[in-house]
Amino acid sequence: MKYVHKFYRRRTLALLITGLFTAQVFGFGTDPVSSYLTQGKAVGNWSASIGNGLNYYIPLEDQQAATVRGNLTVRPDKQNAKGDALHLKWKGRKVKNEWGGNALYDSTFSLGRSNADISSVKELAALVLNIKVLRAPNALTKLTLQCKNSNKCKSEFPINTALGKLQKDQWLNVPIPLSCFDKSGQFDFSNLTGISIATQGKMEIVLANVGLAPLPDGMSGC
Repeated sequence: MKYVHKFYRRRTLALLITGLFTAQVFGFGTDPVSSYLTQGKAVGNWSASIGNGLNYYIPLEDQQAATVRGNLTVRPDKQNAKGDALHLKWKGRKVKNEWGGNALYDSTFSLGRSNADISSVKELAALVLNIKVLRAPNALTKLTLQCKNSNKCKSEFPINTALGKLQKDQWLNVPIPLSCFDKSGQFDFSNLTGISIATQGKMEIVLANVGLAPLPDGMSGC
């Protein structure tokens, strides 16, 4: 069973890597049920924030923010026009706690404080990151979906391998099937309340759009 699980995990990652498209393929709009970040700005009631173990919620103001100790910074950037994307830089800093661990934990970019019912497309759609990688992650990087505004209702998917395969300084779409977030069948897609990207390592990306799109041809799910 472990071999089968690893085989399908590798197959999924291969599909993610080969299923990349130019930025013009998918449309990102203003419907907060299917679009969460459009042209560098949170859609509808969704809000963008960053945080880590020293302060978990730091809202973006004028598309800018920095965590305590400056481990993650955000500023406006450009895809087609000034301010239509966000520049995110993780510096990989660590602050030792009394047990020798990292007091910062993950530094996280989040879209939250809203909700969407996407249960009708959970087998048909992918969550798409419209992204340009400037520096590939050097540590585990997780894309997380949260439901019901609860840390007990969330699902993580590693994306550092996929991002590491992308051509640098080029705008691409990375589609992750929603089924990748429901391996146990327990995730509540009727109450999606958060989307986040987190790592303890170094990474630098520009992110313009985050939203749902139909599964690309050849991608049947996770």
